[in-house]
Amino acid sequence: MIIRRSTARVRPGLLDEFRAFIEAGTIGFAALDGFVSDEIVVRRGSAAPDGPTPDTLTYVSRWRDAAALAAYAGPGWRTEPVVLPDEDRFLLSPLRVRHVELRHAVPADAPAIAAVWHAAWGDGHRGLVPPALEAVRTRESFGPRAAARVPGTTVAVALDTPADGGGADSGVASDAGATDAGAVMVGGAADAGPGQDAVAGFVTVKGEEVEQLFVAAAHRGSGIAADLLSAGEARIAAAGHTEAWLAVVTGNTRARRFYERAGWSDAGPLDYRAETSEGPVPVATRRYVKRLPR
Repeated sequence: MIIRRSTARVRPGLLDEFRAFIEAGTIGFAALDGFVSDEIVVRRGSAAPDGPTPDTLTYVSRWRDAAALAAYAGPGWRTEPVVLPDEDRFLLSPLRVRHVELRHAVPADAPAIAAVWHAAWGDGHRGLVPPALEAVRTRESFGPRAAARVPGTTVAVALDTPADGGGADSGVASDAGATDAGAVMVGGAADAGPGQDAVAGFVTVKGEEVEQLFVAAAHRGSGIAADLLSAGEARIAAAGHTEAWLAVVTGNTRARRFYERAGWSDAGPLDYRAETSEGPVPVATRRYVKRLPR
């Protein structure tokens, strides 16, 4: 699946009118071949030390594959936005488009997955898990773990890596619960520069559990974490399960808020036993659950 995000910086006072304009202009998309779903995300601007930030509107559309998106947006879909008639009057600057492909991981993805996982795990777990667990989570330890989990992993591949990072992203889950840290792009296939395709994040499921969910720092604020979480839920549901669960480190309040916004419920404390080469390490977490559609 290809996820396309078209982001507009909106002229002052026109955000609500622009949203209605986009809703009217895209109402027929459901009939297009290969169209999966869409949504509109708005963020109102605010005052800042270096000047006010503008209102923004992002139109998110999901497509079966690149061919379906190209049939709608044209052969230059990777770089060229689609602008509705009279849309320019709402815009402070040209539309910005970004694309992410969600697909099942293959063995060749393992080094990139490990690179994202290692950095994000360190950022999100230091001070929240026992020192014994931190000590064994070396960079080298993530390679074989990533390779072993490829069959249950979905990757998000950024088809146009942003040059800038930042923003508040959603939570990410791990083998010791969820964190809110993104990873820097380091090493392997994950070390991509602007304009290159790169693994931006991944989700791994194990039975009914969303076992891992990490997003690279350069892609925070893009909505990739939510897309990956939905993909993990879909894989669990497709296996015939009616409920999914995951563990969130007790002190990670931002991640817990993310899961709650996504419809997950706190089912109480869980003494999670994180696997290591030296035996399991108990970690204080919260168990979160979500009923899945049949």
